[in-house]
Amino acid sequence: MKRFTSRLILGLSLVFTAVSCDDGDIIVTTFDFDDITLTNCGEVGDYVFFKVNNTNLESISLVLGTTDDIYLSTAERTYALNGTSNFVNYRTYTGEVDANFFCSNVTPSEPQIVNDFAGNSGDAVLDVIAVEDDNDGIALDNELDELNEDGDDDPFTNPLDTDGDGLPNYIDFDDDGDNIPTQNELDTENADGDDNPYTNPRDTDNDGIPDYLDPDDDGDGVLTRNEDTNSNENPADDVTDPSVGPDYLNPAVANETVVESYRPHDFTLNTSVTVTLLDLVLSNGSEELIRETLFLGTIEDAFNATFTITPEFTTD
Repeated sequence: MKRFTSRLILGLSLVFTAVSCDDGDIIVTTFDFDDITLTNCGEVGDYVFFKVNNTNLESISLVLGTTDDIYLSTAERTYALNGTSNFVNYRTYTGEVDANFFCSNVTPSEPQIVNDFAGNSGDAVLDVIAVEDDNDGIALDNELDELNEDGDDDPFTNPLDTDGDGLPNYIDFDDDGDNIPTQNELDTENADGDDNPYTNPRDTDNDGIPDYLDPDDDGDGVLTRNEDTNSNENPADDVTDPSVGPDYLNPAVANETVVESYRPHDFTLNTSVTVTLLDLVLSNGSEELIRETLFLGTIEDAFNATFTITPEFTTD
C-alpha cells in the first residue's frame, strides 16, 4: 500500500501522485481547493459540506449523519469519521459537477466518478457561531451582561432581561414588556443627526429612563401596556386626543384597561460554520492520502431562520 503524508499543511493545494500496486498505473490528483468556496446543504441526520473545483474536475465533501441540531447554538463540535454516518470523499470526475451531486436525494448518473478516495478515520471539527438578534436597533453588546454582574466574564450567561418575561433583551423585540416594540421607542426621528437610534432614545416623561426600558412611558401612573382600551396588545392605536397622540404618550389621559398578555416576538438566527479535518486518511484501494490538518473553510451564512415566540405573561 502506498502512503502519502503531508506533515506541513499550507492550505488545500497539493499534488498527489499515487502508484497502484496492482498494475503500475499512475493516478494524479491535484487536490486544489484553496480558492473554492465551501458550501453546505442537508439537515439533521444528513449534513453535507463540499467544495468543487470544476477546472480540475474534483471535489471534496464531508457528510455528517449526526442527529445534533448543529446550527442552533454556538459550540465547537467534534465528530469522529467512521465510514458509515460520518465520512469524507475526495473524488475526480469525467465532467463538471454541481450542487445536485451532493444535495439531491438521487445522485445524478453523470458525470461519472473516476477516482474516489474515502476518508473513514480522523475527526471533523466544526466551529459553530450562532447569533440571535431581535433587530430592534440596539447593538447586541448593549443587551448582554455588560457589567459582568455574575463575575464569569461571559456576557451571554446572564444577559439583560428588563421585563422579566424569560426572553433576554437581545432576542426580545419589546424590552420593557409594554407591547410597544423597542425599535419604535428609540430616536426614530434621528433628532441628534447621528443615524444611531440608540444614542438618543425617546424619554417621554423625562424621568431618566428611556421609553424602551420604561413600562410607563408618559409617567401617568398607568402602565403603557394597560393604556390599550381595545385590548389588542397594541397601545399605539388607542388615541383619545389626536393632537397629542396615543394615550400611552399622553399624561393627561390615564384610562386603564388591564392587559395580561404579550405580543408575539420575532427574532432571527444567523449561523456561521468553520470546518477543519484532523488526522484524515483518504483511501482508494491500495492508495492512502494522509493529512494531519485540512482546513476546509468557513461558511458565513450556513443557516438563517426567523423564529416567533410569545412570552408567557406572569404577574410576578
